Amino acid sequence: MRWRRSAAPAAGAVCAIVLAGAALTFGRADVAVLAVVLFAAVVLGSRVRRDDRIVMATLTQVDEVSGPVSSAEVHAAVTADPDVDLVLLRITALGFESQSVAVAPPANVTIEVPLAHSGEQEIAAVELRGVAGEAAAISDASARASVRTVVEPMATGVPFLPLPARLRGLAGGHQSSRPGDGGEFRDIHPFAAGDRLRRIDWKATARLARRPGDLFVRRTNATSDADVAIVFDDADDVGEAVVEWTLGDPTLSGRTSLDVARDAAWSLASAYLEAGDAVSFQVLSRTRGAVPRGGGGRQLERLKAAIAQTSPHPRLLSRARTPLVAPGALVVLVSSFLERDAVRLAALWRAAGHRVLAIDALPRLNSGGLNRRQLLALRVVLGLRDERLHELRAIGVDVLAWDSAHTELRAVLRTLATPRRA
Repeated sequence: MRWRRSAAPAAGAVCAIVLAGAALTFGRADVAVLAVVLFAAVVLGSRVRRDDRIVMATLTQVDEVSGPVSSAEVHAAVTADPDVDLVLLRITALGFESQSVAVAPPANVTIEVPLAHSGEQEIAAVELRGVAGEAAAISDASARASVRTVVEPMATGVPFLPLPARLRGLAGGHQSSRPGDGGEFRDIHPFAAGDRLRRIDWKATARLARRPGDLFVRRTNATSDADVAIVFDDADDVGEAVVEWTLGDPTLSGRTSLDVARDAAWSLASAYLEAGDAVSFQVLSRTRGAVPRGGGGRQLERLKAAIAQTSPHPRLLSRARTPLVAPGALVVLVSSFLERDAVRLAALWRAAGHRVLAIDALPRLNSGGLNRRQLLALRVVLGLRDERLHELRAIGVDVLAWDSAHTELRAVLRTLATPRRA
C-alpha cells in the first residue's frame, strides 16, 4: 500500500504561523507557546517515514443465505500495523448505498444489509485508507474487498401444468391420448391380438357378447412425460417503482421483473420435475448458465443454481440468439416483453409446431412521483408492450401474467392445463 503526505502538516504550519503573528501583535506569551508547540508537532509529524504499512479488512458473512431472507449480516475485521493510528472505511451496500466510518485498529465492524431481491448480488464491499503519524501520512485506497451471495427465488405451488401437444415416452405422470398402461379408464374394447388376458372384463363380456368366444377387455390410457424448455429473457430488470427505473437503487425499486421471472421459472421447473418431466433451462442473451434437459433430484439442484444466478444482460442491436429446444417440447418463455426479441422467437417456435407458454414477468407498477412527461413515456412503453402481447395471442401463444392474484393465477393455469390439440 502506497503512502503519501496528507494536508494536515501544511494546515498545522499555517495555523502555527497565524498564532505566532497574533502573539507578536498582541504581546501574548501564552499564544506564542501554543504556536511553538503546534510547529514542533508539525515538524515531528513530517519526519514520520511513509513506508509500506499494512492495512487490511477481512469480510465474513455470518450466515449462509438459504432461501428467501430479509437481511444478511457481514462482519469486517480491520487490522493494521501498530503505527497506524486510524483506518477510514468506505462501505458500499448492494453496490449502491455507501457510508464512511473511521475506526482505530484492530476493530470489528458489523454491516447489516437488507436483501429485497433474489439472484446473485454483492452484499457489501469495503475500501480502506490508513492514517498514521498523527494524520501526517495517509495511504491510497486499498483494493476493494467484497462479499457476494446468491439469494434463492421463491417457489409458488403450481397445481395445474400446461402440457405440450405431444407427450413422449411410454411412462410418465401425465395422461396420454393413446391406449396403454398406468392411466385412467378409457373404454371397453373387443379382445384383440396383443391384449393381456388379465385385462379381460368378464362382466362386460357377459353383458356384451353376442356369440360364443367373444371377449371384451378394459382399456386404460397410457401415461407419458413431457419435454419442457424454459427460456429466460434477461434483457431488462425494472422494478415496481417506475420513478426508480433510471436510478437503479435496489433498496427503493421494489420487486423487479427479474425477481418475478426467477420465481416463475423456479416454480414451473420444480413442478414439472416433480411430475417426472424432462426440463431444460436457457438464458436468452448468452450460453453461460444453460442446463441441458434432464430429470431427477440432481437436475432440480442444477436448475435452482442456474435460475438463482441469472442477472440482467442488456442486448445490443436486438441480436438475441435462438435457443434450440427438443422436438415437440413445451417452450416456457419468461420475459417482461419490453423488447421485441421475445415475440420474434415465440413466432419461430410456433411455426416449428411447439406449444409456447409466455410468462409475463412485469411486476405490478407504481407510477407515483412521475411528472407529465414521464407518464406519457410510460404510456407509450406499456402501449407497445400490450401490442406485443396481443401479437403473441394472435399467433397462438398462451400468455400468463405471473405477478397476479393467487386465485387468478390458479384459474388461468387450470384453463391452460386442459388437454387440447395444437
